[in-house]
Amino acid sequence: MEQPPDLSDRATEEVGAYPEPDYVPVFPWLGRQSTGEDPPSVYQTLDVSGSHDGSSSHGFDEDEDFGRLGYAINDEAYRNALIHTPLRSCGNPALDPDFEVSEGSKLSPDTMSNADSDCSSASSLGRSRTANRGVKRGRPRGRGGRGHGARGGSAWKGVKRGPRRPAEPSQEFKLMHAKATTAFIDHDYNKANEFAQRAILANPEMFAAHSLLSEIHLAQGDKDKALTALFNGAHTRPKDTQVWSRVARLILERAGDDRSSALNDAIYCYNRIVGVDSNKIQARYQRAALNRELGHKGRALSEYERMLKISPHDPTVLRHLAELCINLEDLGKAKNYYDESIKHFRSIETAQATNFSWSDVNIYVELFSYLHKYAEGIFNLKSLSRWIAGRGQENFWDDVKEDDREWDSEDAPRRIQVQKFSLGRYESTAYGDGLPLELRVKLGIFRLRLGENNVKEALHHFDWLDAEDDQPGAKLFDFPDLFREVAGALSEVGLHHEALRFYEPLQQVKDYTDTSFFIDMASCYRAVGLVTEAEDCYQTIIKHDENNIEARVQLAKLFESLGMPEQAFTYLSEVMLLENDKSAARPAVASADLAAPTMLAHCVSRPAARKRTTGLDVVEKAALDYTREENIRILHQRLLGLREQMLAGDDESTVLWLTTARDLILDFRSNRLFFPWDKYVQFYGYSKEARKKALKPKSSETLDEMEAMAERLQSSLGKTGEKATSAAFVVPTEYRGISFEMWLAIFLDYALRLAQDGDTEGAYETITAATDANVFYHKPDFMYLINVCWFTCALIANDQEVLCNVSRWFMKQYQFSTDTYRLFSALNRLCNALTSCYNSGPSQKFILRQVKAMDFSLLADESLGSAFQDKASYTTKDEKGTPVQAKDLDVALLMLYGHILYAGSSYSYALNYFFRAFALDPANPMINLSLALAYVHYALKRQSENRHYLIVQGFSFLFAYYDLRQSNTSPQEKQEAEYNVGRTYHMLGLTHLAIPYYQKCLKLSEEIHDLEFSIDVEDFAREAALALQGIWGQGGDVEMARVVTETWLTI
Repeated sequence: MEQPPDLSDRATEEVGAYPEPDYVPVFPWLGRQSTGEDPPSVYQTLDVSGSHDGSSSHGFDEDEDFGRLGYAINDEAYRNALIHTPLRSCGNPALDPDFEVSEGSKLSPDTMSNADSDCSSASSLGRSRTANRGVKRGRPRGRGGRGHGARGGSAWKGVKRGPRRPAEPSQEFKLMHAKATTAFIDHDYNKANEFAQRAILANPEMFAAHSLLSEIHLAQGDKDKALTALFNGAHTRPKDTQVWSRVARLILERAGDDRSSALNDAIYCYNRIVGVDSNKIQARYQRAALNRELGHKGRALSEYERMLKISPHDPTVLRHLAELCINLEDLGKAKNYYDESIKHFRSIETAQATNFSWSDVNIYVELFSYLHKYAEGIFNLKSLSRWIAGRGQENFWDDVKEDDREWDSEDAPRRIQVQKFSLGRYESTAYGDGLPLELRVKLGIFRLRLGENNVKEALHHFDWLDAEDDQPGAKLFDFPDLFREVAGALSEVGLHHEALRFYEPLQQVKDYTDTSFFIDMASCYRAVGLVTEAEDCYQTIIKHDENNIEARVQLAKLFESLGMPEQAFTYLSEVMLLENDKSAARPAVASADLAAPTMLAHCVSRPAARKRTTGLDVVEKAALDYTREENIRILHQRLLGLREQMLAGDDESTVLWLTTARDLILDFRSNRLFFPWDKYVQFYGYSKEARKKALKPKSSETLDEMEAMAERLQSSLGKTGEKATSAAFVVPTEYRGISFEMWLAIFLDYALRLAQDGDTEGAYETITAATDANVFYHKPDFMYLINVCWFTCALIANDQEVLCNVSRWFMKQYQFSTDTYRLFSALNRLCNALTSCYNSGPSQKFILRQVKAMDFSLLADESLGSAFQDKASYTTKDEKGTPVQAKDLDVALLMLYGHILYAGSSYSYALNYFFRAFALDPANPMINLSLALAYVHYALKRQSENRHYLIVQGFSFLFAYYDLRQSNTSPQEKQEAEYNVGRTYHMLGLTHLAIPYYQKCLKLSEEIHDLEFSIDVEDFAREAALALQGIWGQGGDVEMARVVTETWLTI
């Protein structure tokens, strides 16, 4: 007889946070029992009255461990019972067709914490999500073994499935449960608690005891313990959706500071409900809402999509889905779902027969606003509104696109001009009076954004708001949001007078008079020349928000434009004080000295306390600085005197020049101001104030603008004789009396000299030091020279990896410039390194990003939304922060990436980019040659399916290339074409066809040498001669091979 499995060592298994939705418990204490008897027995939970609920009859057919949920009960005996106690009268599990053995399952000791309370807090509900991994189906043993069934088959045959009889609880359980119930009725909660826990120890699988314990804790006012008990009991009825729903509600009710954890626990409960019944719409609604609150918008969107499959065309689900799609910038998906639903609804005779309402029309039309498809939005708005108003048969209004006369308040004068219109057929509420004001305003805004020709029609719609009516009950007080929306739309298109018609009445609605409202209204006042009213708006903001910076900035701009520098400077000073207060409130970055002084700080802040120094210290320091500066000047003069002799190749002068240059560079590098902890920190000077300015946190765009304005105002005050309160920083342009341009020349000359002498590492180190110097890094011209020197040193050292890295800098700095792509190719062509970085992984990925950036920047506006998230980071930004846009497709870039793929033997992929370039420039010989070679090489690969076709296709492009070259008068280009065609035939083994082209190549060599400056022209005669030598030698024509060798291959 098989012994029951020992579960005492299963207390240390680590499990996940939450079970899967379809995961239900397997209780280890329900293992196989050796009772010596084999009566058929089932497992069933019991309710308080002793009757059983059919819905829970399958409670122990699944595989889940009750002890995995992270709930602790203090009683040691209770915990042992959860692991060791077998079910009373469990019977023979061999007769249970769904019986499963959970191998290796363990209870974590972490779940048995908090020994001072009856039940642990429910704050960690559902911490263990992982189901029993690796559960195996066990084959029961006994009389029903293989081949011993009633018909000689399996013992499983004939076993009745479905709901089974409930398990009979033990007498101890009945007694303890009855006592607990009695004590609970008598309000003796302590005894009731004790008896309920003893009942659970007797039969842990009985839900009634857990439910009673939960009610006891709830009556005592301890919701945490009540929730814990109910959660434990819910796992004894894994398919009782009402229990799980109740647990989820309790979790949300007691959610405290750790709301995120509570939301996850509630989601776990709804997962169990959906696992039992996947069509539970309410549970899916709740789960989607909780996921949205947690920020899991993708999961919530998927949930709504599943709900639409269960309940198609549900408007409520469509609304939530549209909102999520707008947040996720996936507007096309929302529009497609709405299109399908609208098509379904309109197939019904009337809109009244559906639950598609005006709100749904508003949401659907809003999608067109985000897509910037205003004309299409107008068409759908009017069509759907007509259908809902009961005039779906009047399709002739779709042809009236120049205006919206269909929705006029009266039939005359415009509506009756339409020939198909039947006067009196429908009531007036089916036309203008029946259109909701929200949709009318949206219709007007769409018209406004279509251009100037539609402004009159837009204003006609806006007049329905009655902006001049300020009496009680006016539309202003019912629709203030529409007033604000209309005013903003009018202001955006420059109709400031009209915008003020809607801004000014809103001052009577307190909830809409915030800072942004007064800022926008003041902008309209300034645009129409009402300066006093604009100033009043800004002053109103300052009066109610003393720390507001934006209003002061706008006031400073206003006074500057009015020629009142003193008033403008006053508000600028206040701005700087507020900015300094903000900086002081932030955590210190480096030290207390790193304040953010600006040119305005002198007029608004107290002088900073200085460290006391003796007069002797100052004198000694000044003398030391003077001595150093004189020495540097002497070294610099010596360096200049030795330069010509060094360039002439004098060894002694070269050594002395290198020594002098090294001393100068060491002195420059010893100055910490040039090499801060972050090279993005700019250089502002040598004074203490300049150092503070350099180390301050990066100012905002507004603050930078204010500093520039302060410079203008101070200049203006100086011209009028007023005393300027501070002077602008003058950034030095030299060090030790030597300009920074000269210092850079010393660095670069020294690096080049080291590279020529073979000290590549020293050259790279010098160039890197120049790059890290902030006086060079923030100057684009300096960085250009540094990188030119860098790739020159790399060419000298034959370092292809550095060449590729430097080439990338040029392609990033001067993005979408054809010359940068040609530079990359040229540098790799000039390098003869053993290992190629030209088609390495980093290079290939970088060039591919350049191609994607080019394609993205040239997409149409309607395609940008879906591609923005993935491709926006590929584009470099200019000085103003605007992404750099390509003007047109770059053939050089497409060919570069194609050749990188070609060099990696990815011929089929290379052909894609070659063909893109071919479409742009079909008469380019290089493109045709690349296509030809890609086809031919692809044909020679083992994976090619139709080699004959590929070769023929390749030769069609090859001879197109040949014709383009032969049409040129240059003998060099003709010779190149002859050689390439011959080489292609030779590669295919067609030597008899290759020989004539090689011979023509030799004849053209004579013409090339007759030209002037032929020494700089590439001649393919030797390559052709070598090929002929090999062909004739292998063919046995030794004499011809000897002649061509002596003629062309000897020196």
